Amino acid sequence: MMVPTMHNLHMLRTLKPMLTRFWWEYRSLWKALIMRDLLDRVIYLIAFGFGMGAIVHTMNGLPYLMFLVPGIAASTGIFVMTMAMTYGVWERSSSYKLYSAWLATPVRLHDILLSELIYASLRTMPSIIILFVLAAFLGGIGSWWGTLVAVPVLLLANVAFGAMALCFTVHIHRPLHFAYVNTLWTTPMFLFSGVFFDLSHAPLPLWIFSQLLPLTHVIGLVRPLVAGLPLDPLRFLIDFGALALIAAAGFTYSLRKMRQRLLD
Repeated sequence: MMVPTMHNLHMLRTLKPMLTRFWWEYRSLWKALIMRDLLDRVIYLIAFGFGMGAIVHTMNGLPYLMFLVPGIAASTGIFVMTMAMTYGVWERSSSYKLYSAWLATPVRLHDILLSELIYASLRTMPSIIILFVLAAFLGGIGSWWGTLVAVPVLLLANVAFGAMALCFTVHIHRPLHFAYVNTLWTTPMFLFSGVFFDLSHAPLPLWIFSQLLPLTHVIGLVRPLVAGLPLDPLRFLIDFGALALIAAAGFTYSLRKMRQRLLD
């Protein structure tokens, strides 16, 4: 039996008020947040699912809509987490100076960044779940059990995407520069990670590029689960472990750089 350490108890005590603060923020904004996070995904689902789907009936052995739904669900975290952990964190840390006010309390910097990641990751999940429910009515879900397993995978992926976005934020001093993050990071990952087409048909340089993108491997985990296809257990463990490693490494790096930026 593990005995909670003083450090862990302190982290729980300091995380609780931060998460409570974000919960109250979410309670006042949840309708607008879900609509904003979900609306673009639904538009993509309808436009490509019924537009492209009318021409391309199957992709990689799956009905095109069933191929498309996991990709859109997995890519939701890219857009929401990048927005939350770039513009949102920058505004609270630099523009509104909230981080400085919070650090004047017993809350520490790693508590703030961790609560930002947890809140943004959890905030994304209602939109993903609603998307899955809508897709089920349209025939885009092959296995509900697999879809349930995909939800915690997507939650971890959101944390990893958010940690990577934080790594950009700690180096940016003007919000205008976040446009480069969207142009050079978010958009290429959305277009070249297998959301809309099977990567096995891509030219070799594009295929190699796609394998370097984390979203490619998230979709590789989620698509078989949602479609009800067999999943290689070894690949599942490797990709799931890689997401956990990316999340931990990104958080550690951004914490160190943010501490230098605010406290040194």
